[in-house]
Amino acid sequence: MDYEFIIDGDLHEISLNKKDEQFYISLGEESKRADIRGISDNVVSLLTGGRSYCIYLASDKKQCHIRINGHNFMVEELSDEAEVFAGEEQDSQEDALFIKAPMPGKVIKIDVKEKQAVRKNQTLAVVEAMKMENEIKSSIEGQVKKINAAPGDLVDPDMILIELEKQ
Repeated sequence: MDYEFIIDGDLHEISLNKKDEQFYISLGEESKRADIRGISDNVVSLLTGGRSYCIYLASDKKQCHIRINGHNFMVEELSDEAEVFAGEEQDSQEDALFIKAPMPGKVIKIDVKEKQAVRKNQTLAVVEAMKMENEIKSSIEGQVKKINAAPGDLVDPDMILIELEKQ
C-alpha cells in the first residue's frame, strides 16, 4: 500500500507491504524489512535495520501526533476525502456544544468560567499531550454552560471538558 503524508510540513511517500508474514517499509528508493507489533492501543514497537523504536501515537480529527525515541512529529494523511474537506469541515451540533480533548492528556489551564460569553475561535482550555500544549477553541459564539475539568486532570478524547450553549 502506498501512502502520502505531510510530516512537519514536508510531503513524504511511504509504502508498506506485507510478504510472507513480514512487513517491508519503503521511503523513496530505500526498502527495509520491519517487525511491527502493537503493545497497546496507542503504542507500537518497530524493529527495522537492526534498531528498535517505541512509537507513541495520539490523533485528533485532522492529524496524528507521533513520538519516536524522544522526537515529536505531526503527521497528516493526504487522501481524496481529506483534500475535499480540508478547511471546510463542519462540526456537528453536538461537537460544537460539547468540547472534548483532542487526545489523551493533562489539563494545563481552563481559560473560561461558567456563564461566561465566548466568541468563535476563543481559547477555552489548554491540554498537554505528548509534551505539546494544545489550545482547545470554541467553534461557536455562545456561553459556557458547565465546566467538567480542572487544571491537573488527566483526560481522554471521550471526556467532555466544557459544555457550551448557543446564545
